[in-house]
Amino acid sequence: MHDLIEENLLAVDLPALDLTRFSEPQTSRAVGEKYLVFLLGEELYAVASNTVAEAAASLPVTKLPNAPEWLLGVTNLRGEIISVINLPAILRNDDSTPALKPKFIVLRSRVFESGVAFTANRISEIVTLPDEAIEEIADEKTPHVFGKTILKARTLNLIDAEKLLSTLRIN
Repeated sequence: MHDLIEENLLAVDLPALDLTRFSEPQTSRAVGEKYLVFLLGEELYAVASNTVAEAAASLPVTKLPNAPEWLLGVTNLRGEIISVINLPAILRNDDSTPALKPKFIVLRSRVFESGVAFTANRISEIVTLPDEAIEEIADEKTPHVFGKTILKARTLNLIDAEKLLSTLRIN
């Protein structure tokens, strides 16, 4: 029996075999960057998912005396002190009402070591956005928003997390 198997193996020309028909079917994948979509009030925003360290359901925030309006305070996230910012104040989104059960999104910068968290009314989903779907904007009123697109018939504002973190000067 062993000789029969050896004989058949030697007769097979492996490089000539077309094994692609046995591989998984090729599916077209959306090429682009992944973004975490969240709500501030009724407006949709997103940050690149590679800047998001984690999302947390609830964190106790300790207010700091004489802190600027955009700094809500600090929180202890598994032994690390994280600054918690008031993102609607930074984005000048006056329509945003605080959520009763806010979700915390913790950002990590490629440049700075410490994380920064902000609250969102709701975390929606993760989407992949191709570059051609993003309309770049340059608005002096909201310099941290670099682009927008349409998601489910709504405007989705894209936040440059690195720019946001670098301008806060709390890291």
